[in-house]
Amino acid sequence: MLGRYRSLLRPDQLPNRAVVGLALTPVLIAVVLLLLDRYGIQRAFYQHFSELDLYRAMGDTDQSFAAQLHFSASCLTLFVLVPLSFHLAFPVDNIHAYGLSLRAAITHFPLYGIMLLIMLPVLWFISATEGFKHFYPMYKPTAIGDWLLYELVYMLQFFAVEFFFRGFCLFRLERIAGLYAIAIMVIPYGLIHIYKPLPEALGSVVAGLILGYMAIKTRSIWPGLLVHCGVAFSMDVFALLRNGWFSV
Repeated sequence: MLGRYRSLLRPDQLPNRAVVGLALTPVLIAVVLLLLDRYGIQRAFYQHFSELDLYRAMGDTDQSFAAQLHFSASCLTLFVLVPLSFHLAFPVDNIHAYGLSLRAAITHFPLYGIMLLIMLPVLWFISATEGFKHFYPMYKPTAIGDWLLYELVYMLQFFAVEFFFRGFCLFRLERIAGLYAIAIMVIPYGLIHIYKPLPEALGSVVAGLILGYMAIKTRSIWPGLLVHCGVAFSMDVFALLRNGWFSV
């Protein structure tokens, strides 16, 4: 299973950069998640910036937008820029080996679209639960333009999440653990949902397994990104509908 990386297990040989990079990948995952939790999430934004005059001058809606902008920027930094820098220092494969190829995934988009349609009734049911209504919506728009801009910023975090977990982490770990990499990847992926409502947090484990398997099968993150964005957008729409913020 380890192939040319088997020298990682032999103390009598000096490992090359690729082997060192694979060995340090779990360490990088741990550091990235710790930094995200301490400085990147919305809760950290409120803790670190709530005393600033600029923050106090904002209304609740602007504060929520700023918190999401902070989180999306943190995700792009920690989940994309940091792994890309790590890849340059410890390359294993071409960067497209991390699931960035769109051509390999085109034929699978219809299947992912069907998966999303099947999930919509489940999401509508979950949106009626107290835990969901207490947590969502995280942004309560005053105008449709503001809401669409927020959603655009919001979706950027899902590209970062998919690239990091179903791209960089999954395909690097696959070189060491084969298909077991899917289950390994789900551990840190589930932990980033620790502050979410329990049904969503538990669902992330199931979703992580499914999306991880499909990413390995398609060798691409793009169909999974379509589902992830579709689910998140639908949850926001359902939350706003449940709270009477707009009607269709």
